[in-house]
Amino acid sequence: MLRCLPKPIMQVMQRFTRSLRAFWPLLLLTFSCLDDASNQHHALVNVYLVDAPGDWDQVFLEIKRVEVFVESGNSAGTEEWIPLDYLPLSNMVNVSALVNDTKLILGRGELPLGQISQVKLVFGDGQYIIQDNERLSLQFADPEDKNYIHDTNVPLAGGRSYDLVLDLDLSRSVKANPSDEQGFLFSPVMRVFENINMTKIEGKVTPVEAWPYVYAILDQDTLGTLTDSLGNFTFTGLEAATYQIYIAPRAPYLDSLTTVTTKIDSTSQLETITLPIPQTPEE
Repeated sequence: MLRCLPKPIMQVMQRFTRSLRAFWPLLLLTFSCLDDASNQHHALVNVYLVDAPGDWDQVFLEIKRVEVFVESGNSAGTEEWIPLDYLPLSNMVNVSALVNDTKLILGRGELPLGQISQVKLVFGDGQYIIQDNERLSLQFADPEDKNYIHDTNVPLAGGRSYDLVLDLDLSRSVKANPSDEQGFLFSPVMRVFENINMTKIEGKVTPVEAWPYVYAILDQDTLGTLTDSLGNFTFTGLEAATYQIYIAPRAPYLDSLTTVTTKIDSTSQLETITLPIPQTPEE
């Protein structure tokens, strides 16, 4: 049998419910303020890997983890290497697939305030190249490069998120091994930049069968990439400037040169570049 509560008890419960309703928004605000205060003492850092590919079908690298060196801004002045949470599903990474602005997030973590002065990429021994369905050896030219360190300068402010991009240049990182006709040597060449106040260049080259190298040239600096299966290419992390875009296709297509001026925090979209084939002289 269901019985009703005595009236005095019902009145007390009703008053308690009204008090809880009035107090609940304040409780949520309190926890929110505590969370915000905690965030102000840390910064979220994401580290991505992109690739300027070389002339190989596939290049696999074993990446164990990524670390950042933080010079703390606190009174103790501590300095330390901090490993970030490794996020890819596998340690074996097909870096040659990271083309046309395809990024792989390597690590993420909340860091103490201060300054990131170095980034360390820790490699394993499992790297190799696939060319014409054949697996070729890829060894480190210098074993110390298994712990590859690159200088950078990223001040960390509380409550902010930062994206660091590691741009690996495979065409300059992989060289023929003079002691092994079927092998190659790996010596990492990359640039590191924060993905802010930068510019981007996008374009497309036809026909796709040309599979050209594409170069962005600024004074003495040159960045290179390849087009993807649709003929698209992308350059990211560029300073605002005027670049020469040089297209170097495979035979029999002719090369091409164009110029583009970029602006901060914007994407410069080039018109489709159609490569001609040299005319055969009539007999």
